[in-house]
Amino acid sequence: MAYDVYDIANVCAVKLTQLDHVTNNLANAATPGFKAERMTFGLQYEDVRSALEGKPQDMPAVRVDYSQGSHQRTGNSLDVALDGEGFFVVETKEGIAYTRRGSFRMNMEGALVTDAGDAVLDESERPIKISGNSVQIDSQGQISVDGNPAGKLKIVRFDNHQNLIRNGNGLFMDPGNAEPAKPENVNVSAGYLELSNVNAIKEMVEMIDIQRTFEIYQKVIQSMNDQDKLSINRVGKLA
Repeated sequence: MAYDVYDIANVCAVKLTQLDHVTNNLANAATPGFKAERMTFGLQYEDVRSALEGKPQDMPAVRVDYSQGSHQRTGNSLDVALDGEGFFVVETKEGIAYTRRGSFRMNMEGALVTDAGDAVLDESERPIKISGNSVQIDSQGQISVDGNPAGKLKIVRFDNHQNLIRNGNGLFMDPGNAEPAKPENVNVSAGYLELSNVNAIKEMVEMIDIQRTFEIYQKVIQSMNDQDKLSINRVGKLA
């Protein structure tokens, strides 16, 4: 198969996008609740060339890996982790959002909020207020303060979670087609945080692979340049 600079440039552009996601994953390897981003398939020269030639071919797309991260014990009664599918529901300035990052705290008004200050909502989608000293959260998300009920964490799952939109700070937004549903077989672990699901070793291996791809195409371009020079010299001699 013949190579041309235009096609190689397109492949390298896609690889650069892939590199951006890999480096972002690595940067968030220690961020609680972070979900890694993946390309849908391995990016090869033939994949992009087929698309450029108009042949049926799926172009690479980014998908969020919603697999569960491991849990780390913190001992903080307001830290909570989900075991199973689902998201906590919070209220932001941009509207309702969803997160797996359960590093909650109380603000000055006694409201339960995220570490970014967004209100954590109960099953009626109202901000949870805490007034008291001893806070306990059971495996179903029921909150008790000094032994008295104080609300229940709202938890939802999505039938089409790939339609969610990442919104920063561990938040996801539903554009209207993610289809929220009642969670099944989900438990809340108080005193724990869900860690990032990024596998740092795997990301480093992928980064090395991308670097090698750039090196290969650099050599191809250099070879094409040498062939062009050789052709020009031959034409000059014939003239």
